[in-house]
Amino acid sequence: MSIPSLRLAGCWMLLAAAALSPARLPAEVSKEYQVKAAFLYNFTKFVEWPTQHFAHEERPILIGILGRNPFGEELDKILRGRKVAGRELEVKVLASPEEAKTVDVLFVCEGEEQRLAGLWQPLLKAGVLTVGESGRFGELGGMVVFLLEGDKVRFSINLGQAEQAQLKLSAQLLKLATAVRRNP
Repeated sequence: MSIPSLRLAGCWMLLAAAALSPARLPAEVSKEYQVKAAFLYNFTKFVEWPTQHFAHEERPILIGILGRNPFGEELDKILRGRKVAGRELEVKVLASPEEAKTVDVLFVCEGEEQRLAGLWQPLLKAGVLTVGESGRFGELGGMVVFLLEGDKVRFSINLGQAEQAQLKLSAQLLKLATAVRRNP
């Protein structure tokens, strides 16, 4: 065999080994993101969107993820086969921040909040429940911010922002929050 043929064969063997390696198996999702995924599902049950928000009765509730998907398949598993207010639920990993206006719940991974610059007002107008996981996200105008207290996942709510988006958050959800503030 010639040297180029050996190199080509070596490349194919490396690709085959990579395809069969355990790294190709789905990574296990941390307990933190399992809990956050459950929260995202439950938030949909305690939010009322304006009647004109959904174009038609069959449109599913879309949960968008901006940034890397820390949930793996966990969020999809939680949502599979479930309905809220007669609507199916779907996960959409967003390719660009502009797509955020097309979802109903937007999860913004830590470090991605700066990508929403210039989109906060359009998100409010679109009636998108914004959920993030950094203090900076809350400062910029996010509605729900996940917090870690020890090994527990908690959340705070900016009710003023939700009201600007014409979202009604149930009293039950507000009671579960560690803090509720009204400043927009």
